[in-house]
Amino acid sequence: MDKLADLIGTDKWGGLTVVNDLPGRGRGVVVSRKFIANEVLCDYHGELLGDKEGKEKYAATPEHSMGFMFSFKSHGIPMWRDATMEQPGPGRLINHSKCHANVSINSDCWSQ
Repeated sequence: MDKLADLIGTDKWGGLTVVNDLPGRGRGVVVSRKFIANEVLCDYHGELLGDKEGKEKYAATPEHSMGFMFSFKSHGIPMWRDATMEQPGPGRLINHSKCHANVSINSDCWSQ
């Protein structure tokens, strides 16, 4: 667990590469090694918002930027993370399928 705590905030997880010219998609993230189930991919930086403020900001966000905001629960409390502004690391560029998601969020690490 100490190793995990040391890595949070450093973006030194390894295994992800930002690519600027994905065919038909533009900028995104690709893996450079195999990940195992429940392994941490990276940090996801952005402004931490309460539920009310997050919903208001999301409603006012241009459609093309909505993908950089998402809601989650931390210890049962609804929260939002807003990475609309460019952030360090590849986290904000990771996408997953709503129907066949292969990436999930560990909100226990998001209390800061």
